[in-house]
Amino acid sequence: MSSWAIAADDNEVKEGKIVPVSIGDQQMILLRINGEVFALENRCPHMNCQLQGGTLQEYSIKCPCHSWTFDVRTGAYIASDKIRVNVYETQVKDGKISILT
Repeated sequence: MSSWAIAADDNEVKEGKIVPVSIGDQQMILLRINGEVFALENRCPHMNCQLQGGTLQEYSIKCPCHSWTFDVRTGAYIASDKIRVNVYETQVKDGKISILT
C-alpha cells in the first residue's frame, strides 16, 4: 500500500540542486527544476553509482560515474527508454516535501 512520507523541508531543495534523502531503506534524490520538485531513485542501473553526485541540465541528470543520462520526469535513460530509474510522485504541503512510496 502506498503512502506519503515527508522527505525534506521545502526550503532545503533549491532550484537546480540535488538533495539526497532516505525514506526507510530507500535512497532517493530530490531536485527542483523550474519550480517543480522531482524525486528519483539514487542509483544508476548501470553500475549502481549514486546519482546525487550527478549534474543537471534542463530535465536531465547525468550519472557521475559513466555519464548515463536520465529524464527526471520519467526516469528513462536518454539512449534507451527500456532502461529506467524509479521516479516517485511528490507533493509540497505546509512547507514539507513528501514522496509517495
